[in-house]
Amino acid sequence: MAKVTFNRRTRREKIIQSLFSLSMDDAQSVEQAVLTAVNYNDSSDNDHDFQVADVETLIETIESLNELKIEIDERIQRQLENWNFTRITKIDLAILRLAIYEMFYVSDESVPKKVAINEAIEIAKRYSDDKSPKFINGVLSNLLKKEEV
Repeated sequence: MAKVTFNRRTRREKIIQSLFSLSMDDAQSVEQAVLTAVNYNDSSDNDHDFQVADVETLIETIESLNELKIEIDERIQRQLENWNFTRITKIDLAILRLAIYEMFYVSDESVPKKVAINEAIEIAKRYSDDKSPKFINGVLSNLLKKEEV
């Protein structure tokens, strides 16, 4: 197998899979969750043998995101109208957390905010139910509008 690096979409998917896994088993370490996600082979992976640097980048991103989780969750909660935070599915919450992390805690040159929103919507189409892309778009778009004012 040839060693390849993650493309950005695959990187995002592996982070979301890891975040979801961590939300289901809080006794699991970030490293375990990332290795499980990397070793999970779905049709988009094409049986890649990922480089150690890819795994390290995923771990660093998740650890950084976890340090900001309370702040990120507060941003999500402020966007919810007639909706309870605890009703958000774990996969949608993982998608929202990563998108907000990319939108507000990563340089705009690295990940433009609108790209982060679009990627979150596309990933929701793949991993969540039919209503999730619209919900995620609404939360992230409202957040972006309010933050830019």
